[in-house]
Amino acid sequence: MESKLKFLTAEDYNLLREKGKIAVFHKNEILIKEGSSPQSIYILQKGMVRLEKATIGSGVAIAILVPGDVFGEMSFLEEEIKSAKVVAQDRAEVMILEQNQLYSLLVSVPGLSARFYQSIAYNLSWRLRETNSLIASLTRIISSSPHPEPRRTSDEGQERIPPELIGEIELFKHDLLEVEKNLRAKVITEEVAQETVNRVCGMVANSLREQIIHHQDIEKAIGTYIFRESFPFFMLSSFIDLTFRQPRNCGNDSYVVEVLSQNEPEGDGHLGVYIDHWIRSIPTCLALKNRGGIITATLKELASNWNGETPMPVTSLASGAATEILDLFLNAQPPNVHVSCIDINHKHLHYAANLSRKLGFQEYLTCIQDNIFLIAQGHSCVHLSPQQMIYSVTLGNYLSDREFIAVLDWIYDHLLPNGTVILGNFHASNPDRLLLEHILEWHLIYRSAEQLEKLFGRSKFRSLPVTIESDEFGVELFAVCTKTWA
Repeated sequence: MESKLKFLTAEDYNLLREKGKIAVFHKNEILIKEGSSPQSIYILQKGMVRLEKATIGSGVAIAILVPGDVFGEMSFLEEEIKSAKVVAQDRAEVMILEQNQLYSLLVSVPGLSARFYQSIAYNLSWRLRETNSLIASLTRIISSSPHPEPRRTSDEGQERIPPELIGEIELFKHDLLEVEKNLRAKVITEEVAQETVNRVCGMVANSLREQIIHHQDIEKAIGTYIFRESFPFFMLSSFIDLTFRQPRNCGNDSYVVEVLSQNEPEGDGHLGVYIDHWIRSIPTCLALKNRGGIITATLKELASNWNGETPMPVTSLASGAATEILDLFLNAQPPNVHVSCIDINHKHLHYAANLSRKLGFQEYLTCIQDNIFLIAQGHSCVHLSPQQMIYSVTLGNYLSDREFIAVLDWIYDHLLPNGTVILGNFHASNPDRLLLEHILEWHLIYRSAEQLEKLFGRSKFRSLPVTIESDEFGVELFAVCTKTWA
């Protein structure tokens, strides 16, 4: 164990051991309550502990500490209340240095006081540097968004919109208004209304794709024209309204998948529910609703071959509410795994943590709030033991090539020998790509199998074989690689 009290000598540390007391805490046992004022310094000897804040939610870690880490020093120095709860992540052994005993030792041993407080000052200074670096990194990420909102006016080529496309859009509007009129008059059945809406909306999606293929030089103009003309109709769908208004990021993807899984079409007016039903039936929505199958299948296969004394360690990056993991544990015979869910959205994590407690498998789930973009840059309070599997079903859609490689390198360093990584990415040949980009304004990063293989080759995985699998809808690709040793 490497002590974080940097300037203490071995003899100093032995003196602290003589004055301190060793306490053992079992998994999920509370070491320090939030709001307490312990006025002691704690040095973690064995195991790991996590920090939780009530504002984030019970069961959601904001940091994980490892042997050698020191905590409680701010309360010790300033006699202030503890701003976070400290909980044993697993069996933890902690040295506790109480205030009175520590003070008597510091004044009685020449030079110890100076070395001790210099060590504490160094730790606090290091944390301040990390915080400043973190703020700078966040500022760069926010100020240089890879997907700035596109302008929807003055696109070059507006005067060159093909006449046949204009005719098809006018037919789209006419047919939908006719369906609405017939629904109002109750002279059309729900089945016929749905068939007509499916046909008409599908025609627009096909026209968008075909016209852009034939007129690639005015793609933006075509997309803007169809968006502008179809917007009043498509926004009657509650799902389209939701996805259009949601900022596109990993966390909101989780919510979109949750809405899809509820399978409850809704909308405004007479047409809304029918348009909502149509959009939920496109390949992308079907794939999102059923995503995670490859994850659960791989988890079960790896767990069946796991011979460790403890549950197989697994990490989900940008996990959202971890629906595929929650579903996995609801099975009659869940695999013997422990999953660490890492996400920036504490609400999704709090939901997963609460549900795991209610269903009785909280022992097998750890929720950690952190930003994977910053983890890849080395700014993180998360300490993970080597994992047998690390995966993300959505992360690749938002990572530039440089970020993708940085995340792959981080994953490589945190995998056990023969550990497996699975990363999902929207397929470059996604059949709904143009509809998503131009109508729903989902501006994602699409990649081909060849591009994913090249990114793995530029990472620490290098020449290790990568298997690229596609879902049944041709919407998403999943890159699978095992950290084998030569």
